[in-house]
Amino acid sequence: MVRGPHFTYLLPPGWRVGEEGNFALVLRSPDMLAGIIVFGQSGLLFPFSPEQFAHQAMAGAMQLAPDVRFMNVRSIPAMPGYTHAAVMETSYTVYGPTGPVPIRGIVFSNVAIGWGQCNGTITLASSEISRWPSYESWLPQLAMAAQNTGPNPYGSTAMAQTMHNITQQEAAQQSAYRQWSEATWQAVVAQRNASVDRQQEGLDPMLTGRQWTSDPYGNPAQHRSITPAAVWVSRDGREVQSDDPSFDPRTPTDSDWRRIR
Repeated sequence: MVRGPHFTYLLPPGWRVGEEGNFALVLRSPDMLAGIIVFGQSGLLFPFSPEQFAHQAMAGAMQLAPDVRFMNVRSIPAMPGYTHAAVMETSYTVYGPTGPVPIRGIVFSNVAIGWGQCNGTITLASSEISRWPSYESWLPQLAMAAQNTGPNPYGSTAMAQTMHNITQQEAAQQSAYRQWSEATWQAVVAQRNASVDRQQEGLDPMLTGRQWTSDPYGNPAQHRSITPAAVWVSRDGREVQSDDPSFDPRTPTDSDWRRIR
């Protein structure tokens, strides 16, 4: 068992580490005709299936070969932290100094499909096609022992912080939108009520012969007839009306009257 800076893995005698980084581990046999690859990505925007992610990783991100093919795809229980998984046989062609080399192997693919992102990892065990029968019974199991135990496996820690920041920003934007929406609706309601009040104020005298009149002393408005030419009210609540527009009820001893019409 080897514990590297990013991965913990089993290394058979004579095998060597071709690459070890935050996103990939590559182990190679002494004759370079067999190998193990563990590869992962975080924060993908498309919700890949396990088969789609395996093809994207092998033919796209890692560019192992353009003719990657899968056979006998089977669903399997997902690794902890992932939502879907599959195992499949694979074949592809690599080109070495002596020409094309057909490869055969097996791929384990796990994906975690979440809100707005997809994380995925594959474990590939393969060899030159004629040698695959001698590796098929034990190399996949050895490959599955490799784990990314680094501080930021496949960039997931940094991606989690990014998603957390995005979530906080979206929450703040949603809160601001709700406040704007509520304020805008209240303004619409107020304008509608004011419009209804104006319409009612204009129609009320015609329909009922009465209208609402405010009180100069701060008392509640009164619904009064529009017929009298003059309406006076006193502080103590008395009210007098007259058809004479020049009518004035004030006297030297009773002067606290105000005209409202």
